[in-house]
Amino acid sequence: MKPGCRRAAALFLAAVLALSCAGCMTGSVEELYSLPQMSEEYVQLQELIGQRIDEGDTYAAPTGGSNRQSVQLRDLDGDGVPEALAFLADKSHTPLVCIYRRNGDGDYYHDAILPGEGSAVARVEYADLNGDGAAELIIAWQGAGDLRLLSVYSLGSPDSASQDCIFSAGCSDFVVTDLDGNGVEDLLALQTGAGGGSLTVYDVTGSDAVSAATASLSAGVTSLRRAVPGTLPDGTAALFVESDLGGSGLVTDVFAYAGGQLENLAMSPLGRSSLLRPDGLYAADINGDGALEIPSGSGDRLTWYGLDAAGTLTPAASSYYDDQGGWYLILTGILQEGLTVERHGVGGDEPAAAFIVAGDGSAPQRTVLAIYTLTGPNRQDRAEVDGRFILRQEENIVFAAQLLTDELTQEDILNNFYIAYDQWQLGDL
Repeated sequence: MKPGCRRAAALFLAAVLALSCAGCMTGSVEELYSLPQMSEEYVQLQELIGQRIDEGDTYAAPTGGSNRQSVQLRDLDGDGVPEALAFLADKSHTPLVCIYRRNGDGDYYHDAILPGEGSAVARVEYADLNGDGAAELIIAWQGAGDLRLLSVYSLGSPDSASQDCIFSAGCSDFVVTDLDGNGVEDLLALQTGAGGGSLTVYDVTGSDAVSAATASLSAGVTSLRRAVPGTLPDGTAALFVESDLGGSGLVTDVFAYAGGQLENLAMSPLGRSSLLRPDGLYAADINGDGALEIPSGSGDRLTWYGLDAAGTLTPAASSYYDDQGGWYLILTGILQEGLTVERHGVGGDEPAAAFIVAGDGSAPQRTVLAIYTLTGPNRQDRAEVDGRFILRQEENIVFAAQLLTDELTQEDILNNFYIAYDQWQLGDL
């Protein structure tokens, strides 16, 4: 290996070691200020991987998900000693995974290679899918477009990785969570196609046994936005899948899994969830009950619903959604009735939404609140003039509010103001 390549590889593995030992700093002041020294086993691991680099392989880290390092340390067999996995690509750019284990002397040795599919490793996760104490390796190999090949490998024993692929299946993305509440994580594969899609649960009960249950996504789904595990009001575990509906907004499908049966609780007889709304809004626990509520409706006034295990929708709250400012406010108190909203300054660096409450027999119509989306210079200062107070600070935006009546408090607004995130990456959550 060229000296520059060896030094780069050594520094990379030193970073892996430093992350593994974060929070373990002990020793004298002189030791703390000295250059970090790699242990012998990591020097030896670097040399083993360097042999692959010398032969023409290159580092090829996973492109998505939370595990994106080129070299990852994981205890695959449950013995308390981490194995090392190097994510590489060969001369023809085919992805592959090299697995290194440690022998009785603590030295690493090259155990096996997982030959890749497609053009890259799109995602990698580690989970005990069958409850045997060992972690399965879950890889989504990137195919053409949005297509991926989902493969699960059992790596519990040495020299077995190359042949112990439990199964492979096509998917768009996947989620790992305990959906049926039995204490063992389930593998959930999402697949979209022309005008629809499906969710499949793979229940890995042994190295050669996989059972599956499948339920449909809403008709018309064109792409996935977010899939997040959550709970229903009665505590039932559920998966909330939020998808694009052909550019006309977002739809939420809610899946529960019990007794080997997978059900889309939000599905209507028309083959589509009724939980539709404008783009940019996602399920959230907006009332603090521990369950996820789902927004639905059109325009800027939306209703948030709780969904029970029988598929019954119950209104939980209402909100005003400002799609131009990218925020929403849960409506409470005087904001719940007779509300009209006027926008001012749209397009400038200080737009505001003025909330006007219609009068009744005892009170005239009055403006009660203004919310500002501040950009440009001095936005921090402008967020605190004339009685304004800061709601939220983002990288280039400050959200601020101004109370125009004593019928509302700062706490009322702070507790019910949310940012609408319009882009989520499945697999990054």
